[in-house]
Amino acid sequence: MTSGPAVYSRGSRFLHWTIAALILLGLIPIGLTMVSLEDGPLKNLLYEAHKSFGMVVFTLAVIRVAVRAAQGFPSLPDTMPEGLKIAARATHLALYALILVIPVLGYTGTAMCCAPVNLFWTVPVPLPVEGGMDRAEIVLAWHKAAVFLMAGILVLHVGAALWHRFVRRDGVFERMWRG
Repeated sequence: MTSGPAVYSRGSRFLHWTIAALILLGLIPIGLTMVSLEDGPLKNLLYEAHKSFGMVVFTLAVIRVAVRAAQGFPSLPDTMPEGLKIAARATHLALYALILVIPVLGYTGTAMCCAPVNLFWTVPVPLPVEGGMDRAEIVLAWHKAAVFLMAGILVLHVGAALWHRFVRRDGVFERMWRG
């Protein structure tokens, strides 16, 4: 039996909250805004910002996966029912997969139709992918579908975190919150 849940490392917490902020406060609002605008300079600006922040999130996610592999992660409390533990693991696995796959799909679709992809308007990030607009639209549709799937899983993730904090009060929330 454990004496209580351990906390994630400072690096893991930093990466978690940085990625969360970039996705929730940057990528999602920019993405929703850019697709609703008429073609023009503002739409182009938002697309470039969205692509750049997507590449940053992908890079941070790769680092986060490496940190998690190297450091491990705190075990869930022994008092937590096995079904909840399975749900927590599945949710985290899905989020990690989507945080890696979504930028790859967006980048690939963009590279197929609209190369070059530049990091913050300056550094070209080449990806030798061919396909043209027809294939790019398919890949970008997968990107969009994956985003909506991730949004649903994020709602479950945040809801579960708040439930652990305010209902179960089992310390699970504090593992990622506490400094």
